[in-house]
Amino acid sequence: MKTNPSSGLGPGLRWRRLALCLGLTVTLQGAWAQDPVPAQPTTPLQENSPPDLPQESGQESLAPRSPVLPHLELTAHLVYQLLLAEIAIQRDHLDLALKTYTDLVRSTQDPRLAQRATEVALYSHQPEAVLAALDEWLKLDPQSLAARQTLSAVLLAQPKLPDVEALLSRLLATDAPHVEMDFRNLNLVFMQHPDHAGALALARALVEPYPQVPEAHYLLGTAAIVAEQPELALSEAQRALQLRPGWEPAALLQARVLQTQDTAQANEFYRTFLAQYPRSRDLRLAFARTLVEQKDYAAAREQFQRVLAEAPDNADLTFAVALLTLQLKDYEQALPLLQQALAKNFHDPDLVRFYLGQAYEELKDWNQAAHWYEAVGPGDEEIQARIRDALMWSRLQQRAKALDLLQHTPVHTPEQKDLRTLAQEQVLREAGDYQGAFDLLTGALKEHPDAADLLYEQAIVADKLDRMDTLEQDLRRVMELRPDYAQAYNALGYSLADRQMRLPEALTLIKKALTLAPQDPFILDSLGWVQFRMGQFKEALGTLQQAYALQSDPEIAAHLGEVEWTLGDAAKAKKTWDQALKNDPSNELLNATVKRLAP
Repeated sequence: MKTNPSSGLGPGLRWRRLALCLGLTVTLQGAWAQDPVPAQPTTPLQENSPPDLPQESGQESLAPRSPVLPHLELTAHLVYQLLLAEIAIQRDHLDLALKTYTDLVRSTQDPRLAQRATEVALYSHQPEAVLAALDEWLKLDPQSLAARQTLSAVLLAQPKLPDVEALLSRLLATDAPHVEMDFRNLNLVFMQHPDHAGALALARALVEPYPQVPEAHYLLGTAAIVAEQPELALSEAQRALQLRPGWEPAALLQARVLQTQDTAQANEFYRTFLAQYPRSRDLRLAFARTLVEQKDYAAAREQFQRVLAEAPDNADLTFAVALLTLQLKDYEQALPLLQQALAKNFHDPDLVRFYLGQAYEELKDWNQAAHWYEAVGPGDEEIQARIRDALMWSRLQQRAKALDLLQHTPVHTPEQKDLRTLAQEQVLREAGDYQGAFDLLTGALKEHPDAADLLYEQAIVADKLDRMDTLEQDLRRVMELRPDYAQAYNALGYSLADRQMRLPEALTLIKKALTLAPQDPFILDSLGWVQFRMGQFKEALGTLQQAYALQSDPEIAAHLGEVEWTLGDAAKAKKTWDQALKNDPSNELLNATVKRLAP
């Protein structure tokens, strides 16, 4: 059976999104569940910016300003009303408390009482009253940071954003010295509001009087991208950059829009901007992440290293560079970076230890690799480290040691138990104990009969035991459990083709697999092989050449050489086989093919 080696148990380079861009988001937490009504603003600030949206690092904060307070005489009537309102709160007579505070605001024009009225309205779940009280609060103290924070939070819970247009417009108009910060705070709220179309319409109305304010264009641009209007988002980002050259939030927004339209154009924008503004850290980090997504690991590492040079104590950046270095197979250089990440107290030290083990294994320093794998403590990486350790010793022909390690690997969930079983099966299969591997999987499937991974692996072993009935039964069950799992269709199709059974059905299965994974070299190999079995030699040659160009696998080489041999080009076939044998002299299928055709 033809299988994809990349689907084995060994964990590849796993990427975790690093928290490299921080922002400030105003959220309303617990405002509806406080008892009694607190005497302070109910709206905390939380550092938790929405993922993958451009933010501005290092935002300035508005210092609290002392409002202009009216001169009030503490009359008996005023004291009575204050006591009445607070006692009403304690006795859960919130309507009375709210009415009393609303009356007090009208008679005193005191912003402190307006704040208290807002708090009571929030607690009593009265959205219209909240807006009315907040409106009074902002009229009496338009510079109040607490009022603005509360407004931002209320906006998130407001189902109809146009209802607050007048309030926001007045707020912006009365805060000319700080209107830029107001737009930044509103931007954070607009990005999170579920009514994207409403947020965009409100943004258009609010920014119209401020054509020369970069933050206004940025607000409209971010509202546009959330509302899926990329052309508007791009034009607003460009306008913001014209008004404030080098401004990173606008540059990040422009880059993000370009990435959805033209990757090459986005990359060129990143490079041009960074050449002009080389200290733009957030944009450089965004570019590095983009390059990772494009699998341009060398270029991504260069960008991360530039940022790391300016922040040498940053453990996240050090680890990111280490991972990219591993991906580039530069294991000698990866080791000190991983050690530095540990020394800098990276937040997941076991993950670093796992990759240290992997790096040492690639360098064939088996004892050091085992040391680091075994140093991984309980958690997400533990079972992966133990499996990797065991499979390493299995490849070194120390299979008894490998099986003993796996036997003593702790498992805490059914999924982990299945992983351990698969690793044990792999050790037995690689040792040639196909019956032992089959029996192990059969026992595991009694406990977990619909475990698709166990069924697939049992099919592989059944193929080795020439148990076609079990192979087909297992793979068809996998197809039922995972209809989009290309390798199940491919494995059955290849097995039929290799046995010259039901070739039209084999071709249908393999084509189905190819629709699910169009450029998979191993599925293309299966297609070439079934074409060969059906006598379509020229088609098979082209398909297998395409597969071999994608992956120089020894089994693909065996098939390609056989087609070349059949077409009468013995010299080319021998060249294909010889090159493959240099890289993998022990491959079973390759050696069998050469021995059969060119002894």
